[in-house]
Amino acid sequence: VSTQSTGRGKALLILLPQELMFLKFLKRSKVPLNEYDFPLNKLANIQSQLERLVEKNYYLHKSARDGYRSYILAYASHSHKDTFNVKNLDLQQVAKSFGFSVPPKIDLDIDSIGLKDHRKRGFSADNPYGKKSNDPRAQKRARYTSTTSSESDDKRQFAR
Repeated sequence: VSTQSTGRGKALLILLPQELMFLKFLKRSKVPLNEYDFPLNKLANIQSQLERLVEKNYYLHKSARDGYRSYILAYASHSHKDTFNVKNLDLQQVAKSFGFSVPPKIDLDIDSIGLKDHRKRGFSADNPYGKKSNDPRAQKRARYTSTTSSESDDKRQFAR
C-alpha cells in the first residue's frame, strides 16, 4: 500500500475480467505492474467451509456483512465508472466472496453515491441534516437488496 508521504508502496490487486481496463490506467500513470497466474489445480476450494463458518459465527457474519456493504459502496463510488460499474456486479458472486451462500439483505442508496450536489441528497439550508421528507418523490430511492433466511433460524455462535 502506498503512503501519501512517499508515494511508494506495494499492493496486490485482484481484478474481475471486466475490470482489466483499469490496468491501462495504471500503465498510463507509470505504475509498475507484475502479473501472476495461479493454476486452478493449485487452489483449494474452501467456499463451503467459509460459508459454514460465516453462517455459524455471529462476529464473522457481522464483519462479512459490513465488508460486503462497504465493498459495494466503494465500488459504486469509484471514479472510474466505465470500469467499475456497480450495476454490472454479480451480487451473488460478490456475496460468495464474503462467505454468504445468499447475499445478505442490505439497504443501499446507490444512486446518491458520489453526488457532488448535496441538494440531491436532501441537504439544504432548511434541512441541514438531510432528514427524510414526506414528499413521495424525495422518498423514491434505488434499493439493492436480497433476501436472507429469517432471524428465527439464526444458529450462529455468539462467543468470541
